Parts: sequence; C-alpha cells; structure tokens
Amino acid sequence: MEKDPNLAAFLFHALHHAHHTAVQAELSALDLEGLGSPLLMMLLQSRRDNGDIPAQRELADAMRVSPAAVAMSLKSLERLGYVQKRVDPADQRRKRITVTPLGEAAVEKCWTALQSIDRRMLEGFTARERTQLEALHRRMLRNLTGAQFPETPFERMECQCSKP
Repeated sequence: MEKDPNLAAFLFHALHHAHHTAVQAELSALDLEGLGSPLLMMLLQSRRDNGDIPAQRELADAMRVSPAAVAMSLKSLERLGYVQKRVDPADQRRKRITVTPLGEAAVEKCWTALQSIDRRMLEGFTARERTQLEALHRRMLRNLTGAQFPETPFERMECQCSKP
C-alpha cells in the first residue's frame, strides 16, 4: 500500500493542537487558565438558558466524553466557584449542575476568547470559503459518526438532555 505523505490525520491533529493551544493562551490572558474546557461551561449555560439543568451523565452524552471525564472537570469547576451541583429532587442519585454568577462571567469571557481565535484561524477566508469549510467538516463528521450535526454548536445530535 502506498503511503500518502499528506495524510489528513496529521493535518487534523496539528490543527486541533494549534487551536487548543491558542484557546488555552487566550483563556490564560483572561485569567481563566483553571477553567479547563470552555465548551463544558458554555454548554451548561446554553442548557440553562433553554430551561434545562442537566445532570452529569447528560453532559457527558452531549459532549461525547466519558462520565468520569465530566465528573473530574465539574469537580474542578465547582472548586473554583464556577458551577454548583444540586441533588435532583426527582432522583436523589442524580446531581443537576448549574452555573454560578462567577461562572456566567467566565462564559462571557470564553465567548470572547473563542471568537478571537476563530477570527485569527479563519483570517483571509471569504464568506463563501467559510461556508464551504463548515459544510466539508459536517460531511466528514457525518462520514465518521453517521450523525447529522446541528446548525448551532449546542444542539447535540441525539442528545436526550432536554428530555426527562
């Protein structure tokens, strides 16, 4: 088998790493270096704004990560005062997660950081190229997962977060 020296996997890995590094640097500049995953905080606020207070398991499903990974992130966020865990009155075994006022301020800073990184990353791209790039990414994700990806970043495919 001939080996392709331009293997897409290397490019995706390099892009992911560069994006992650840029986001962490931007968060650090905003005094949010302990935040970890800004996506988790943004997802929490988005769910709350839609009238949903998710449980840990629902967050793990929405982010497509293990419940243990979410639990570790939430423990850190709770220690920093960004989130609170509350027992679900309908099921004492479940904990519902809410964003604190400090967490709300952090989410606003996250949006600022991510928008700044996106502007840098997509500098020089035309509106048409951005639309085309997004469509290509969605197609690649669909090819790998079989799932349609939503229009907005916080509508999670197959997520049961808003259902009891």
